[in-house]
Amino acid sequence: DPDTIRTPDSGTSTASRQTVVTGEAARRVGEKLKCALEGGKTVADLEGQEFFGEYSAKTDPLGAIKDNPISHVSYSYGTQLIILDEETRRIKKAVSAFDVGRPVNVQSVEGQIEGGMVMGIGYGVTEKFECVDGLPKSKFGTIGFMRADEAPELEVTLCVPDEERKLPYSLGAKGVGELCMIPTAPACALAYYK
Repeated sequence: DPDTIRTPDSGTSTASRQTVVTGEAARRVGEKLKCALEGGKTVADLEGQEFFGEYSAKTDPLGAIKDNPISHVSYSYGTQLIILDEETRRIKKAVSAFDVGRPVNVQSVEGQIEGGMVMGIGYGVTEKFECVDGLPKSKFGTIGFMRADEAPELEVTLCVPDEERKLPYSLGAKGVGELCMIPTAPACALAYYK
């Protein structure tokens, strides 16, 4: 269990960073445990011993004046396609492909992407959030949130790297957090424009 006396502050568990940060710390401690088990030792032989794995994602602050500042520790990529119904002009299907590295939990990452796609479609097509002089004038119950039964068919493709490809950090896992919503509204706009 974590203990704030011994566990350093790892920052927020938000966006896409936690899979990489916690995953790499877990991988590092796993390597130490693996070494300790060499020579025929069992987990029972290690009773009372503690193993620590630590990873800190060091990045440069925004606006850092230096050649090649480091802004991120991993990059994921995604693309989406919106298909409209020819007659109703409503969104019939949303298709996506995302580079998530090696997924830690396939069902979870696919669900994250599906949720982001529906959220992005709502943001791009059905919601109207009004602000006047920088202050919100809309109430959440009236801005046009898309209902679950209005969601289109969703198709998610995970672009998993080849097994031979060696990726850094937690055996190639990458977070997908907000990434799955970023291309959705532009894909909706392009579909309607065309």
